Amino acid sequence: MVEPSEVAPIEVALGFDANYAPHGAAAIASAVRRTPGARFRFTILYDNVDEATRRGIELAAPGMAFHWVEVRDEDLPPMAARGYFSRANLFRLGVERLAPADCTRMIYLDADAIVCRDLRALWAIDLQGRPLGAVGDTFTMPEAFARKLGLPEPKIGYFNAGVLLIDLELVRRERIFERAIEMLRDRMDEFPFLDQDVLNVLCWERWTKIPNYWNTQRLMSKPDWDADLRANLRLNGAAPGIIHYTDWAKPWLREAYHPWAWAYWDNLARTPFLDQIAKKHGVDGKQRLRLRLRSLWHRFAPRPLSATPPMRAVLVQPKVGQA
Repeated sequence: MVEPSEVAPIEVALGFDANYAPHGAAAIASAVRRTPGARFRFTILYDNVDEATRRGIELAAPGMAFHWVEVRDEDLPPMAARGYFSRANLFRLGVERLAPADCTRMIYLDADAIVCRDLRALWAIDLQGRPLGAVGDTFTMPEAFARKLGLPEPKIGYFNAGVLLIDLELVRRERIFERAIEMLRDRMDEFPFLDQDVLNVLCWERWTKIPNYWNTQRLMSKPDWDADLRANLRLNGAAPGIIHYTDWAKPWLREAYHPWAWAYWDNLARTPFLDQIAKKHGVDGKQRLRLRLRSLWHRFAPRPLSATPPMRAVLVQPKVGQA
């Protein structure tokens, strides 16, 4: 175990544009809430987020340090919107060069994530000399990905890049994220999942698997869905450490359903953006109460004896991005 300093803050980075800024605030509020007494420095890579919104986001984490970096056109490859993806999906690749120079280790969170456990436990994980710690992805089949890209047969698998523990010192030394940017500039059309695909290529069989609950994806969230997953992707009864709303069923969408949607609204209420998002998506107090009751039922409902799980996604299925 790597023992974090009693003085140094936990370094957390997020990247988002104006569309996802309120959701990023909820993620930040949840991190502070679930890690009481810890100091944080949040590095925010952003685009088109005005000063008033930035100040509102800082109110979600009073007393914590913020390092705001506006992503410029020259920082990342140009990219037209592609399905659920926007250029904001690439912002995580900017941390190698744009994070503070004295930051050597970092947790990266997608803005559509909610922290449910003390992040000191994640922060202390030993990466064993590898650049990244991550959880496997529930959508992409590692064998198909390896065949397509001419990679060795997977032993660890293919990871989801929405929650990463990063040895930033090693990443900088090997220029891993800068090389990912270069690959995307030259070959973006080859990678359906953009930076996630490229990071998997560059770190193939060279990343540390962290407990699955640190990136709890939707297919892990119900026993009858979880049963369809490979054994190495299941929660096995563990409570989420971080809920990552990975697919189209975002918790702020009225027509969507996610078993843990309530966790998002509960933390959004700790930011200045609750009324804005509730009004935008037509999710009033009664609707949020229903989400809360459904989450309680999901928690205590008996596991079905049999169920038909949802069809698993294939490699080229569109995946919800950051905007």
